[in-house]
Amino acid sequence: MRIAIMGTGGVGGYFGGLLAQSGEDVTFIARGEHLRAIQALGLRIESVFGDFIVFPAQATDDPATVGPVDVIIFATKTHQIEAAAAAIRPLIGPQTAILPLHNGLDASERTIAVLGPGPVLGGICQVGSQITAPGVIRQMTQFRRVVAGELDGPITPRVQRLVEVLRKAGIQAEASDNIQRVRWAKFIFIAPYSGVGAVTRVPIGEFRACPQSRALLEQAMREVEAVAAAKGVILNPDVVAKTLAFCDGVEPKMMASMQRDVLDGRPSELDSLIGVMVRLGAELEVPVPTFRFLHGALLPQEERARRMRPS
Repeated sequence: MRIAIMGTGGVGGYFGGLLAQSGEDVTFIARGEHLRAIQALGLRIESVFGDFIVFPAQATDDPATVGPVDVIIFATKTHQIEAAAAAIRPLIGPQTAILPLHNGLDASERTIAVLGPGPVLGGICQVGSQITAPGVIRQMTQFRRVVAGELDGPITPRVQRLVEVLRKAGIQAEASDNIQRVRWAKFIFIAPYSGVGAVTRVPIGEFRACPQSRALLEQAMREVEAVAAAKGVILNPDVVAKTLAFCDGVEPKMMASMQRDVLDGRPSELDSLIGVMVRLGAELEVPVPTFRFLHGALLPQEERARRMRPS
């Protein structure tokens, strides 16, 4: 299968590396020092499941040089979606499927606004991974899960085929006939985890052990649950308890990617993970005081980062 990775960061680089190692024809779209290191030395994966190097690695900063592919794994930051979607047009042929693996709730819809609905699937991933040096991705969790599905429900042959290819690469892959519910089930973890981590500025092991910040984490989860219900997405009754239990099982030194960006002074996914809840709460008349606090506390630094380091 011909696969292009649009966004060779922690997520795209890791899953793309697994796919290349399993024998798929993978091209990595990257830029800057990261791209040059991949071209010269290959893509190095350091993982709890075992280290490996993809060498030689097919890598470029120009999607137009690649031509149409079977699958595009779309894994940029959420604030880059529109520009990146426009850039991948040369990769799209009549049978191409696009699998967005962004954080947030609306990556597929924003991609459709640029490219139309035909190629776009819904998707989520759960993995802890990041770029640690140019050309190097470190994966740090026992989970490396991807869920894919059509936005309107049924599991189609293209979804099943994609899931089979992901599984062959060792990825914990699933096909879903209700990807909207899956996206909200991930969001109830990733948004509170990112926001509370960014405000407390410590790894998850420290803020989940503090009763006050743990209460903040739980309240944010309950606000996501309430907004999802107002949107017509009913999550399992024990979703908050199970998500807290999942948080308790995360490696204590882990930080969300949004938190790392905030700590490093880079533009982050604040709008897609925290601001979206403020907007939805107002639109649906659902109180979201925790998210309003998180957004207000983090927004000045986000605005400063965007002035200083526009992406």
